[in-house]
Amino acid sequence: MPPREKARHFRSSSRSDSRHPSPQLSVLALEEAETLQQRAERKRGREAVSAYEQAASRFRRALDLQQRSPLRFERHCDAYFGLAEVLQKWAEAVLAVCRTLPDADLTRDVEQQASNAAQPLFRQSVEAYQQVRTGMQEMRADAAVNSGNTLAAWAELLPAGAAVQMLASAQKAYEAALTQEEDAATWGNRADALVRQAELLAEVTPAQLGENAVGQSFAEALQAYEKACSMTSSEQGDDLPGLLHNWGVGLRSMADLQQDAEAACNMYALAVQKLQASIQFVRGDVAPHNAVGDAHVSWAERLPDSDAMQHLHLALDQGYQGALHISASCSEALLGVGEVHSKMGKLCLQNMPNDADLHFQESATAYKRALRFPETLGSFQDRCEARYNYACVLCLCKQYDEGILILAELQRQQGVSVHDLTSDPDFADIRNTPPFQHLIEQAAIRSTGL
Repeated sequence: MPPREKARHFRSSSRSDSRHPSPQLSVLALEEAETLQQRAERKRGREAVSAYEQAASRFRRALDLQQRSPLRFERHCDAYFGLAEVLQKWAEAVLAVCRTLPDADLTRDVEQQASNAAQPLFRQSVEAYQQVRTGMQEMRADAAVNSGNTLAAWAELLPAGAAVQMLASAQKAYEAALTQEEDAATWGNRADALVRQAELLAEVTPAQLGENAVGQSFAEALQAYEKACSMTSSEQGDDLPGLLHNWGVGLRSMADLQQDAEAACNMYALAVQKLQASIQFVRGDVAPHNAVGDAHVSWAERLPDSDAMQHLHLALDQGYQGALHISASCSEALLGVGEVHSKMGKLCLQNMPNDADLHFQESATAYKRALRFPETLGSFQDRCEARYNYACVLCLCKQYDEGILILAELQRQQGVSVHDLTSDPDFADIRNTPPFQHLIEQAAIRSTGL
């Protein structure tokens, strides 16, 4: 969950430097860098990558020129803050370009190259933010917040264990900022990072230790969300809808990891409540609608079949269909519709086979629509998962040849595992057929690197 807003930053004016007979070289270089940064922020895609690279070069030149023409303390901090910002946005632009590549250009190797390019930029950004100090030589509050945001973004590129440590550093940065100035957005960003930290802790820590650590992180996240909400006022322009959305998403994540089914269902109910409140504030945003759908889908998985069907209907009616009403091509909503109809079909298989077939057809139609524009689906893994799910539902629709073609392309890209092919019940009807057995053999060969 990305930070909802950037920390406030107040640049000092350079007009007081005009008392010099001729402007200092470092002042002129800094002003040029700031102009280039503003231009870069108006660009997208590869143009943004190039523009941020150019702006970063100018900020570094301004700092290098200080040896001959020192900047005032405030402008010195401005130079480091600007450098940190453009490095952070440069890294984000590199990753954004990769996520929107056409299918023909996006592979695991290409994604890894983008990650390898972004990580040093995130590191340099954090180092530059650390140079932005107050007169008391503390890290300035806005720099500390942005440093935390950068560390949280960097964590998404790391293995789970390393990401947990990175998020712990982000927490320290947020705490340093809050010590100087309490701010709703900072509390919200801290809560988001705590939720992500809990999710990762659940992956990497032993069961008993993990449960305690996860519970502590979630408890701190709830306190942070409550603190942020108490300080937020939509009338003053604060992002209350964004806070409620992230709070709801965080509660759903907590519920997913809750062992007790009743406690989990209570959390799902609270998550939906927060998300619906977000929708009331901003009706034109697809994100809370999709999050409502996701919460009901997860809720359904904790319930008996009869109750599960009710929540799957709510996922459609209160969630994904609302998003599609706002944007008919919203890929996340279409994938959600595909997943829900697939689950509904499976619930109907035993007693209502005709209804099951209808649901499977609706699912296939939704997945097909979503896959028309794969560059909107996100990462390589996200695209593979969408295609895999589409192949599953095609097989449930008895469109076996088309399903196998998609799986064959996935195995060529190493986007499907031997375990998936040999154990997924959606392929039960065709698992022993020669074409499917050949698919398994090819996947096994690729997995061994032969």
